[in-house]
Amino acid sequence: MNLTSDTHCYTVTVSGMPDADFLSSYCPAGVTLTVQGEIAILANLHTDQAGLMGLLRSLQNLGCTLLSLSSDVGGNL
Repeated sequence: MNLTSDTHCYTVTVSGMPDADFLSSYCPAGVTLTVQGEIAILANLHTDQAGLMGLLRSLQNLGCTLLSLSSDVGGNL
């Protein structure tokens, strides 16, 4: 994976539950999934804007609703 200055570290919080294969199918290595009831938190997501948009579209297609999106300002690699 070639990381550029356009790559940031994101945390995505959604309501709804991605299926069991979501991490391995749609997320880069190192992403963690934490489940708190009906809330799913994807953390340590290192990607560029295009990758983030693809991930958000995939979550929407699975019926998840975006609750929050944050970027670690110091997360540029």
